[in-house]
Amino acid sequence: MDYRYFSAIPFAERGSRLQVPHRKKYKGWMKKLQEILPPGLYMVATPIGNLEDITLRALRVLRDADQIYAEDTRESKKLLEAHGISKDIHSFHGHSGEQRAQQVAIEIKGGKSVAYVSDAGTPGLCDPGAELINACAELEVAVYPIPGVSALVGAISVSGFLAPSFTFHGFFPREGKERKELAERIRAQGGQHFFYESPHRFLQFLDWARTEFPEEKLLIARELTKKFETIKRGTVTAVFAELEHTEPRGEYVIGMEIKSPEDSKGSLDSLRAEFRELVEAGANQRVLVRVGIQRGLKKNEAYDLALSVLGQK
Repeated sequence: MDYRYFSAIPFAERGSRLQVPHRKKYKGWMKKLQEILPPGLYMVATPIGNLEDITLRALRVLRDADQIYAEDTRESKKLLEAHGISKDIHSFHGHSGEQRAQQVAIEIKGGKSVAYVSDAGTPGLCDPGAELINACAELEVAVYPIPGVSALVGAISVSGFLAPSFTFHGFFPREGKERKELAERIRAQGGQHFFYESPHRFLQFLDWARTEFPEEKLLIARELTKKFETIKRGTVTAVFAELEHTEPRGEYVIGMEIKSPEDSKGSLDSLRAEFRELVEAGANQRVLVRVGIQRGLKKNEAYDLALSVLGQK
């Protein structure tokens, strides 16, 4: 038990009654008590670009915590200095390992309040932090979320997507097989789908999306809250045409709004009716396939539908 929390308000016992201090002194002591952080791990969200995007509570936790651990001590030092906080920062990153996480958890179990920050944004969301949380959970140590900025939530807020649910996939898969399986899952699920991506693989993502979902809605949110913040919306095909010859720079959040399977079925029925009208007007298979691709079908899907309408399948 840490008796700091009891000594902050010095009630004096006289006989069998507790004497409450004068109201002004009481308020002062209460303020002091509120500034003392209970032992625990505090997962503190920090700005993703603009240093003003941090909550008052986050600043108080960083100022009052017994220790601060950070994914990148140099980046976190800049943040603290910008807000007038002078404090030592200890390193905990993605390669620190389970043993290091256990050491931190033991420190907290011993009565320390520890704040953890990632490079930017919310710790644990495509950032280190999960090992620390699990180590604390094993020792039954309290973990407190200190919410704030998230690139994902920021992108969702400006997407304009109407689907009632979303799926966050983290970073885009590297392997072709995984990408194919991902496309199948997204097509079957529908709804909003979001990714983080680096500039090195951004065009690979766009090329994949153009092949799999050419006419679906796409959001590109680049360098959110920073000087060169850029937000683009449109169909996958249109955005790809605009950006394919542009050198990618910065960090990206990418969102797609995919029609649900029910909506897609309705669209397919509508397209089949359109194909029949075109056939009656004299259109051949090549024309039908081209129209199908323009309406968002993949080439093999447009080909199969054209054959079906022409009675060859």
